[in-house]
Amino acid sequence: MAHSRQLDLLVTGFGPFPGVRVNPTTSLAQAVAQQLARSGLRAEALILETSYAAGLPALAARIAAARPGAILMLGVAARARHVRVELFGRGQASILHPDATGRAASRKAISAGRPMLTTGRPHAALSRLRQAGIVARLSPSAGRYLCDASYASALRHPGRDHRPVLFIHVPWLRPVPGTRPVRQVAPFRPEPERLAVALARIGRDLAMAGR
Repeated sequence: MAHSRQLDLLVTGFGPFPGVRVNPTTSLAQAVAQQLARSGLRAEALILETSYAAGLPALAARIAAARPGAILMLGVAARARHVRVELFGRGQASILHPDATGRAASRKAISAGRPMLTTGRPHAALSRLRQAGIVARLSPSAGRYLCDASYASALRHPGRDHRPVLFIHVPWLRPVPGTRPVRQVAPFRPEPERLAVALARIGRDLAMAGR
């Protein structure tokens, strides 16, 4: 119910994990939440430890405590060549991909049940990204790691019927100007500032839909 909501929007990102020493979603989630807070929305960033034992319980606990009207979740897809707007949370994980603690997922850590379709208006989010000049596509799979497990967990959390939830994967971001010759920068890599603005607009859309 609207009167029980403490946050308009919860924005989540992840910390480092094997192969990714600096996770760009940490600073992205914080930038998005700060932009929206300055505009008057009750927005908060939650940076999750990239582990099944800590990350998933922390997410569930914060959703229960803050009762956000909407959730925007961010993850990095290091090999992606575009931003991916994820359509489904399946709650799957592979034993071949250990988390930040070196452990693989256990059955207890993963949500069971059929795939959950996003409630976060993915086509509208895709339009926001493309309007900002960011290469983006809809994606039918959020992978088999913490991103997908957390997405499914948020979609299945009590109160989900009235809470827009959307997960967006980002590729490596464009490096700081001057740190690498322009010709060596992949054109599909988004600029951090431009991406943060587009994600903030998506976050606002989600928050308004969740009211």
